[in-house]
Amino acid sequence: MSKRSCCVKDCSNSWYTLKKWKSQFCETHGINYGTGRCVCDPPFTLIPFPTVAKDGHSRAVWVKNVNRSKGDQNWLPDPYSRICSAHFVDGKPSSSNPYPTVKMGHSNPVTQGRAPPKDRQTVSVTPSKKRKLKKSENSDIHDIDTNLRNVCLLDHDYLENCEACIKKTEIAGLKSKISMLQSELVKCREENVMLSKKTSVKPINLLKSDAKVRFYTGMPTLQSFNALAKALHPKANRVKYWRGPTFQCNRLRHKVFRKQRSDRKLSMKEEILITLMKIRLGLLDEDLANRFDISVSNVSRIFTTWVKILGRFLGKLVFNPPKEVVRSNLPPKFKTQQYSQVRHIIDCSEVFIEKPQSMMEQNQCWSDYKHHYTAKFLVSITPAGMINFVSNCWGGRVSDKCITLKSGFLDIIEPYDAIMADKGFSSLIEEVTLLRAHLLVPPGRHGMAQMTSCDVQKTKEIANRRIYVEQAIRRIKFFRMLKFEVPVTICQHLDDVLRIVCGICNLYPPLSRYDVK
Repeated sequence: MSKRSCCVKDCSNSWYTLKKWKSQFCETHGINYGTGRCVCDPPFTLIPFPTVAKDGHSRAVWVKNVNRSKGDQNWLPDPYSRICSAHFVDGKPSSSNPYPTVKMGHSNPVTQGRAPPKDRQTVSVTPSKKRKLKKSENSDIHDIDTNLRNVCLLDHDYLENCEACIKKTEIAGLKSKISMLQSELVKCREENVMLSKKTSVKPINLLKSDAKVRFYTGMPTLQSFNALAKALHPKANRVKYWRGPTFQCNRLRHKVFRKQRSDRKLSMKEEILITLMKIRLGLLDEDLANRFDISVSNVSRIFTTWVKILGRFLGKLVFNPPKEVVRSNLPPKFKTQQYSQVRHIIDCSEVFIEKPQSMMEQNQCWSDYKHHYTAKFLVSITPAGMINFVSNCWGGRVSDKCITLKSGFLDIIEPYDAIMADKGFSSLIEEVTLLRAHLLVPPGRHGMAQMTSCDVQKTKEIANRRIYVEQAIRRIKFFRMLKFEVPVTICQHLDDVLRIVCGICNLYPPLSRYDVK
């Protein structure tokens, strides 16, 4: 425990007193004093002595005003010695009153100088008429002395009574003024709390236009965001928040002590907004905690819970439409006999991640193409730009063929489908042919020094149409969590994040370069 305390005689103010004050409840702000939004002033502050190096003269005056002794020796302050603000005229050392002079605990306070003389009321005694001197001078002198003594005593008593009355009147006036100022202070603090609530804009109130919704959440319109919240509203009361891997492993042990959570500080809509803002803007948990006025652990718990719920819900928007739907929405460039059967345009993309801790994970995630640790995933779109398949994330070292075979993409291939891909997928021709489908890849040189004119023309045609999948990937990278380096703590949620992003991208209109008819 700290030894800081006021060294003035008969003063009990100390660090412990301040600590006890902070544990009391503030009725004005609804929390303990000196914590959070409580701006109430403490009853006093502990002010240290000036140091000898900075202001030795003031230190000597402070010690002199304290007027303490330690046995036969003079008292000197130690590092824990303080003087509380109650002993300063202005509540703290100021230019006009730099020394402690109030309630110093001794009868002979040290003053700055001699007090100015007070105006005393004089009583003039004038005789009504002149009296002749008597023969006996001694008796006359005795009478005059007695009269003057009586006059002086009368004058002293009168002034004493007047000074007492004046002091009582001043004290009463000061007390009434203090009570009035205290009431005004309470009103000002209440108004300050109300104004702070009015001026502080909640993030959910910023979503007033489609542009704001696209910026903060990535959703295309405000109507789509409200529809998402409305669709998830029935699940709000049944949500089981993530409580850590220890609780999940030992849920039977904690089953007796588990209670239904009723201390939700945010609405379901705000919790969805936290999850989407973290994915769209790539914000840190500390930033989101300050924006929504909650703890960092609460932000992490909300994100871990809702990223799985949104991943399952929005992941349903990524599906393979029937052939008739794909053909009815073909862009003009695909309405030729050679490319009318195209149903899938595929490509792989990579996301930067932090360096894993395990050596095996480092080996699996290192990408020679990006010269960085990455996570790779496969994306397939229709010619109209709709994402109809997205794989889970794999280590950056895996090949395009391996991720295509093991991701389940071939399971959605139907006979007579045409798949457009880069030449890196040319090794899949055998597997695609077994499914009675067709793989369209740019032709290579086949050992020749130069490509033929027909091969060059075919390469241009495929490249001009396959580039649309790169635009779809660019739309996915519009979400900044996937655009920059993903922290290791988020890597376990990358599959859910990817499904959320692809589901939101399917809510947008076709890509701008498409002329869908």
